[in-house]
Order: sequence, then C-alpha cells, then structure tokens
Amino acid sequence: MKILITGGTGFIGKALQKQLRASGHEVIILSRSGGDFHWDPFKGEMDRQALEGVDTIIHLAGAGIAEKRWTKARKEELIQSRVQSSQTLFQTLKQHPHQVHTLISASGIGYYGADTGEKLCEENTALGQDFIASCTQAWEGSLKSIEDLGIRVVKFRIGLVMGNGGGIFPVLQKPIRWFVGANIGTGKQWQSWIHLKDLIGMFEWALQEQSMKGVYNAVAPEPLRQSELNKQLARAMHRPLFLPAVPAFALHLVLGEMAVLVTGGNLVSSHHIQKEAGFSFRFVRFSEALKDLIP
Repeated sequence: MKILITGGTGFIGKALQKQLRASGHEVIILSRSGGDFHWDPFKGEMDRQALEGVDTIIHLAGAGIAEKRWTKARKEELIQSRVQSSQTLFQTLKQHPHQVHTLISASGIGYYGADTGEKLCEENTALGQDFIASCTQAWEGSLKSIEDLGIRVVKFRIGLVMGNGGGIFPVLQKPIRWFVGANIGTGKQWQSWIHLKDLIGMFEWALQEQSMKGVYNAVAPEPLRQSELNKQLARAMHRPLFLPAVPAFALHLVLGEMAVLVTGGNLVSSHHIQKEAGFSFRFVRFSEALKDLIP
C-alpha cells in the first residue's frame, strides 16, 4: 500500500513508519516541518499532491496533551490541533480526486474521563465529564465528515504506550533509576497500558482487516494498579521503591488541572479488539513487556 501518515515525526509515528516500510509499504509523511509534504492545519493548508496514489491515511497529528500546563489558550490549542487537522484532511479529500479508502486515527482512553475509578470502560461506555474527555470527543467527532465521504475510519483509543525512546515509559523509569520513585496519590488507580510493538501491530492489523471500522480500545488485556506497575518496574530495574507516596494535592499545586493525568486512572477492556477484530497481543502482562523493554 501507499500510506500517508500525519504526525509521523513523533514517538509513535517514527516507530510506525519504520515497521510499515519493513513490511513493504510505501510511506510518506505529511508534516508542518520535516516531512515529505507540507501542511498547516491551523490555516487549512495542505499540499494536495500528498494524496496522489495514497490508499490509506494514518492520522496521528495533534498537540501533545502533557507537554504544557493546561491554560485556557493551551486547552483550545489541544482541541483545535486535532479538529483542524481532521477538517483540513476532509476538505482536501472532498475537493480533489483521490483513491483513499481507509483512515486509521489515533484517539485516547481519556474519552472515558481522566479518572474512572473501578468502572470497566468498554467502547460503548459513556463519555467522561472532564476536559480530557471533551477534547477526545471533539477529536473523534471531527472524523465524521471523512466517514461521510465513504471512507472506512478506524479509531484507536490508546492507553499508556510503553516503549523505549519516547512516551511515558522513560518518564516512569527516571525517578526509580535515581532512587526517588514513589506512588502517586493512593497508588490504587488503574493503569491501562500497551506495548509499543502491539500498538504498531494494531495499526498493521487494521490495514489488512477491511471489516474493522469504528472505535477500538488499544490497551493490553491485563491492566494493573499504579502501585503494582511501579513495583514491577523497580524490580526489573533492580532498584528499591521505599519513599512515601506523593500526595495528589501536591501535584495539583505544581501541575494544575493537568495533574489528573497522573493522579487519575482507567480500567479499560481490550475485549473488542481481541474477540471482534481477532487481534492477538504479543505482550499481555506488564512483566512480559518489561522483559522486552529492559533486557
């Protein structure tokens, strides 16, 4: 296939394009800087030549949710970076001849809310009531116009991505490596994670399984509580974990509203992607992922 990736210069995008090329696909990158073709979603600009011969679009573009404090302006940027990028794709697809038949988009388990407690979240679980949920809803909703063009759309609600070289995993490792690791809040919050290799495998699976459409949770089958995640990580790194937990209120003082990203948690089901789409995970348990990530 000839595949166009938006946001292909990020952590997931780099790993994905490498694997897709290894699998024999032709991959081109659409980026605001450093890609094969240029676009500026905030201005509604896109090089229409980027669509020539493209079968599938993999849509990863969007400002990093945890990169900056959530001011009013930053919240608007987080939403608009997702909505405007989808709208720019739609307008370009609508106005110019193309052969695109599939769009696979990133989304997030934040759709259910930053902290869902003990509730098991499935794809039909109700939308959360906080900012992260409304941002994710706008993100997914912005793809409806592309679906209306008759293009198959798959949306992956991605959990905590575990991989070396980027994402959350090096962040989790750092305090433990320096002997200052600690649980956050109660430590009982659920962490729904996925190994980077399985996430990349899901994107490849969606390319070939033409029956897949709609929303799928991209999380490993066995989530675990934050305290257990930290304990297993410390054991794999041969480090002690003895400091008292960091109080949630202290993080709210430092991070503001964005603190919910680390004080909250989600118990998310992978049943749909396994049973309905037939995807098989390489890394079911966190301990298995750690053996691959920390040889």
